[in-house]
Amino acid sequence: MSTLPLEGVRILDIGTRIAAPFAATLLADFGADVIKVELPGRGDFMRNIGPFDDGYSLWWSVEGRNKKSITLDLRKPKGRALFLELVEKSDVVVENFRPGTLENWHLGYDELSEINPGIILTRASVYGQSGPYSRRPGLDRNGISFSGLLYLTGYPDRPPVRPGIIIADYLTGVFNALSIMMALYHRDMHKGGGQSVDLTLYESLFRILEHTLPAYDKLGIVRERAGNRLRNSAPLDNWETSDGEYISIAAPGDQLFPRLAKAMGREDLVEDPRFATLAQRAANGDEINQIVAEWCRQHSAAEIEAIMVEQDVPVARALNIADIVADPHYQARESYVTVDDPVAGPIKQPAVYPRLSKTPGEIRRPAPRLGEHNAEVYEDLLGLSAARMQELRDEGVI
Repeated sequence: MSTLPLEGVRILDIGTRIAAPFAATLLADFGADVIKVELPGRGDFMRNIGPFDDGYSLWWSVEGRNKKSITLDLRKPKGRALFLELVEKSDVVVENFRPGTLENWHLGYDELSEINPGIILTRASVYGQSGPYSRRPGLDRNGISFSGLLYLTGYPDRPPVRPGIIIADYLTGVFNALSIMMALYHRDMHKGGGQSVDLTLYESLFRILEHTLPAYDKLGIVRERAGNRLRNSAPLDNWETSDGEYISIAAPGDQLFPRLAKAMGREDLVEDPRFATLAQRAANGDEINQIVAEWCRQHSAAEIEAIMVEQDVPVARALNIADIVADPHYQARESYVTVDDPVAGPIKQPAVYPRLSKTPGEIRRPAPRLGEHNAEVYEDLLGLSAARMQELRDEGVI
């Protein structure tokens, strides 16, 4: 195995839930030495949320992989002192406490950078480190709502619907990992020193709202929920098939629509003045979508997929997780792998992503047991004696 691209980078993960820890996991997959700092006796929140396999969190098995675990109570003065020793030997700290928490513990960026001028501190929260809402409590759902995404999700005649996953946390984790890489590059290539990074759940989603803001600013358009429709494109939808599955077909363009018409045996649709151009199909979206819907209800998902692939029309079945595990494309690309977890045994997980041709990441270790690496970190890295370790355990510091 060639050297992993982030070998030599040490990250202290003191976050919980997703936005900070997921960023650390992404970088750990590519070689970063991530030390997960957990509360003694209780551990990270992700250890305690299901689904469980005989009491073991399967969620933790994924998000804890490639990390080392130490226990440390940052609220105690001796815990703070130990943490600052770790900061001195580290490159990055990731956290997602409510703004002000680290400052209350005297572990804000000023304190960390005094110990290590090259330290990078990334801070993820719902509303940010500044602004009138910064100290409000919040979770993923609040970030989705405040960002404007929730308002757009669902059908116009029904209440907004949350996306199927905690997307604000995970997307912020991706931006978090990106910001770490940029800050490391600035520090190491431009000798710019460390810095702090202010990430918010709402701005991560606000950044991907497409044309929503400029359309309001220049045209006064308040974008509304449209279900599976796009107001400027048709036909496209998630259609029900004769065998009760759902299939996505997207053929709005002037090159794609004739292929779809041929696939359905409805070449006459191309000559229909209601559907002759993209603009006309969009204006008559209900009508053309209904025609496609009726055709899909007469065929199975497998039949539709085969026909569309033959005619070079963009198509995909709505796969559930059982479909995914059995799918030959997922298998051929090894999009998921089996990890030998010491608690759960062999367990399938998403593979390391993205794919680098020269320095691909790898899953080097499964999710750690709570405090599994205390001796390695405290004794080997910081040089604490066994007697000192026992003293700290007795005091509840580690």
